[in-house]
Amino acid sequence: MKKRVVIIGGGIGGIATAYNLRKLTKDVQITLISNRPYFGFTPAYPHLAMGWRRFEEITVPLAPLMSRFGIEFVSEGAEKIDPDNSKVFTRSGKEIGYDYLVIATGPKLVFGAEGMEENSVSICTAEHASDARERFERFCKDPGPVVVGAIPGVSCFGPAYEYALMIHHELRRRGLRRKVPITYVTSEPYLGHLGLGGIGRSRRIMEDLFAEKDIGFITNVKIKAVERDRVVYEDLEGKTYEIPSKFTMIMPRFAGPDVVLSAGDKVASPVNGMVLVNRCFQNPTYGNIYGVGVVVFIPPVEKTPVPTGTPKTGQMIEGMAKAVALNIVADINNSPERYTPTLAAMCIADMGDEGLGFLAYPVIPPREWVGSKKGRWVHWAKTAFEKYFLWKVRRGNVSPWLEEVFLEKVLKVKMVEPCDRC
Repeated sequence: MKKRVVIIGGGIGGIATAYNLRKLTKDVQITLISNRPYFGFTPAYPHLAMGWRRFEEITVPLAPLMSRFGIEFVSEGAEKIDPDNSKVFTRSGKEIGYDYLVIATGPKLVFGAEGMEENSVSICTAEHASDARERFERFCKDPGPVVVGAIPGVSCFGPAYEYALMIHHELRRRGLRRKVPITYVTSEPYLGHLGLGGIGRSRRIMEDLFAEKDIGFITNVKIKAVERDRVVYEDLEGKTYEIPSKFTMIMPRFAGPDVVLSAGDKVASPVNGMVLVNRCFQNPTYGNIYGVGVVVFIPPVEKTPVPTGTPKTGQMIEGMAKAVALNIVADINNSPERYTPTLAAMCIADMGDEGLGFLAYPVIPPREWVGSKKGRWVHWAKTAFEKYFLWKVRRGNVSPWLEEVFLEKVLKVKMVEPCDRC
């Protein structure tokens, strides 16, 4: 009888795991549960928010896609996980049993500052990005100060930097930049920290870039409140300040969603509710549960005066998905082989007419190497990768061939490696 693998989440991690499993073996029944009927390419959401992409250009309907590749699709949210009985319950009360469970839900967004959810736009989901686009259009008719930033505990700083730089470019294109002061306000101890303790020269690069584009910045602070016309923040001495803002985008903190918390404290981290895993991204208590993507608990790279988290980039998530698929198949085949992803950070920020990229291996210092590139070609490289990834999704193959070639041939780093400690 075929083993049943249930995957919760239809984003990059869930899709990549499903396709890798299907590629590795036909002898499994795969069920994908998603509360959204489409796959969305998350790195393009800032572009959607600027009006540089349309929703249909960066999304793919899941139902026909999963059907074509022999994957059962359940188009509703998962509400509860019963790890002791290996069952998932959906919001409609449907009971789905599993032999293996992969949690790839993505995070719960925590708008931790007072008034933030109402008065700040977000670019973390396609729906939020679409709303941000409408509000930005209204703002451009009566422009004023802009604030972009991140509250304490944020782990994904890249989109905030990218969005600030995109706003600069778009306002210049519309002839409005001279009317709009832009300020970046962040919990990072310094500009370019990125939740990674900096990447090589990232501090110097980002400070020079912000100076070149006349973007102000305030670091090492806690954003306490977001009002309609201002942002309130607190420094390390507890002093409170205000900065005017007519258009605000503050990155929320990521936490484990309710469905992960429902599995209990042996699955959900007591720190933030993310999925507890070992080096092979397998839960230490329940060996048939795995985590993939942003929902996985990875401790902060370093302690900072204001809390920051560790980001999970697309390349990292693809590596997790491949390792998890290999580990599930090995377990089904009673093989002792286990695999761990090579967690190298690859971050690319699009600035409209040029781009900025950082590479770091490994994510957790000390690192073997770091690198950075800036130029118009980086902008086009990110656009090309978007098209390439969506092509892979539609084709039913998220095997990271191009990424593997780049990592293994150019950077001499493997996508996944054998693991003898799991």
